[in-house]
Amino acid sequence: MQFHQLAGFVRIVDAGSFTLAAEQLRITQSALSHAIASLEKELQVTLLQRDRQGARPTEAGERLLPHVREILARLERIRHEARNTTGLLSGRVRIGSIPSATVDFLPRAIAAFSRQHPNIDLVMLEEPSQGHGRLLDWLTSHTIDLALIELPLAEFDTVPLMDDELCAVLPADSPLAELEAVPMQELVGLPFVLSRYSSEPLIHQAFQGAGEMPDIRFEVQDLGTLISLVREGLGISLVPRLALPKTPEGLALRSVSPRIERRLGFLVRSLEGAAPAVQAFMQSAQKLLL
Repeated sequence: MQFHQLAGFVRIVDAGSFTLAAEQLRITQSALSHAIASLEKELQVTLLQRDRQGARPTEAGERLLPHVREILARLERIRHEARNTTGLLSGRVRIGSIPSATVDFLPRAIAAFSRQHPNIDLVMLEEPSQGHGRLLDWLTSHTIDLALIELPLAEFDTVPLMDDELCAVLPADSPLAELEAVPMQELVGLPFVLSRYSSEPLIHQAFQGAGEMPDIRFEVQDLGTLISLVREGLGISLVPRLALPKTPEGLALRSVSPRIERRLGFLVRSLEGAAPAVQAFMQSAQKLLL
């Protein structure tokens, strides 16, 4: 087995296509096909199945994929360690994140770190919801090196980062916008806009504390859609302050009472085994909050 064969196998699985994988690897499709054929011949199994929809792993490929990712991750770690003996951090850090942290904080953290460590490539993957299932899968499969996520979680090792509150998002001309903190009871019965940027369990918990469930009229994926709906008076929402660092025109952001908070932090497979570049990024992000 050779590195380029294993890397090619993983790239095809992730891209879902020999053609796309070859383009990303900057090699010809025939060269990639030959590498996979040689790997399959050596292992005496078929790893990939091609059809009109592209390429996907066979049952044998699915079983071997986690081991191949582990090998590639360890090889990358060896390279990083060898380079870091010179005292100059290098390599790649792959970051997964819940969407609310990618609006403002994470881009600033990546930019600050990149200025300090230009030899390190940073890759960011956004989880499509505030949940953690896909981020855990990405960590387990070595697709990412660390995740910015809601805590607590029992899986893997964690590094607490910040506390973030959920704020009421209201039309600027709403009578509730005149309050410094909006009682949760005042939000009961109002049309509610649910967004993937919000922590749904915390929202339901807050409304249950007020004796009701949210009257969800709209479920949206895009933060801009939420802003437009609330601005037009079609509903209110609860959104992490992290997702709206600046109050959009026509809206008001207010704390709620009782206060709703969540803790965010980094999740890594192992703090002790994390690459120096990964540890450096976490430290840099923490300093950004000081």
